[in-house]
Amino acid sequence: MAAIDTGIDEFLRQTLVAVISTVDKSGRPRSAPIWFHWEDGAAYMFTDRSTLKWRNIQRYPYASLCVDWREPPYKSVILDGPIEEAERSLYELVLSMSLRYYGEEQGANFAEDYKHQSKNVAVFRLVPERVANYLDKE
Repeated sequence: MAAIDTGIDEFLRQTLVAVISTVDKSGRPRSAPIWFHWEDGAAYMFTDRSTLKWRNIQRYPYASLCVDWREPPYKSVILDGPIEEAERSLYELVLSMSLRYYGEEQGANFAEDYKHQSKNVAVFRLVPERVANYLDKE
């Protein structure tokens, strides 16, 4: 696991949408926006098991996650590392994320759809081996 300094940790705790990049069966990169939850040095995410990103992860369990601030002064952190399925409550993870991303009412409604989806949805995490920090660059 890569060392994460306080500035990076604080940046990753913000409510930002990330972009996850995986490799498809032809060896081509594939990227998709994704919610994430930063906790204890890992980025937790979820996806339907039928998505291309999950199929790619099953074939090659490694990804890159770009988290960026898209207004001046532009900032980003890029995490590269292995992906592993995580043992945690799907509903609780989705609820915590949806409350942050959507707010109280809409977030609670969004999370309700995930109460009984644990067989169809994978909870996974990326534990970074490499971190590219573009927080303090001018």
